[in-house]
Amino acid sequence: MNTNEIVESVTKFLELSLSEKALLFFYDIKKSFGDDELFCDFLFHYLTIQKGGITPRYGHIYADFCKYFSKFSDIQGEDKILEQIARYAKYYLTLRLEYIDDIDIAKSISIINSYEVWEVYPFMLELMDDFECERIDKSSLLEMLHMVENLAYRKLQGDESVDLSALGVDINKMLYGTNKMWNAG
Repeated sequence: MNTNEIVESVTKFLELSLSEKALLFFYDIKKSFGDDELFCDFLFHYLTIQKGGITPRYGHIYADFCKYFSKFSDIQGEDKILEQIARYAKYYLTLRLEYIDDIDIAKSISIINSYEVWEVYPFMLELMDDFECERIDKSSLLEMLHMVENLAYRKLQGDESVDLSALGVDINKMLYGTNKMWNAG
């Protein structure tokens, strides 16, 4: 599946699954991205978080999304899931488009984006959620962003020991002794 087919398939799935009110909310989320490529990239990173740091294969984004959404809508309800997706979509757009008022945070995000190490985005989305929900303060956020900058720079310099895709999983294991997230298989 290409990007447009993935987004179209996810949209059709949700059109069949959601109430009218929830579907309008989803359309607003999707519209905020402006194009399918950016939205599909978001879905990829969001699902990576939901799968405990395991990146979905690009052609399986639709199937993984359907499994995730079906499982958790039964547990939490569609509104809760869509609220979480909207929250993470806001973080994603803030990071990718660099809509950040704080100069220190903006500078660090800009440096990370300039390295084009997109595999850190699941971790960055989690950082933004922790910051927005006041689980970490600004200095902790900046410390973690600087760590990402340094690791990204080392990777770009050829340091093969740096695995940025496992960053969030490794930190969750350190903090919680597990990855504590859903795994689609």
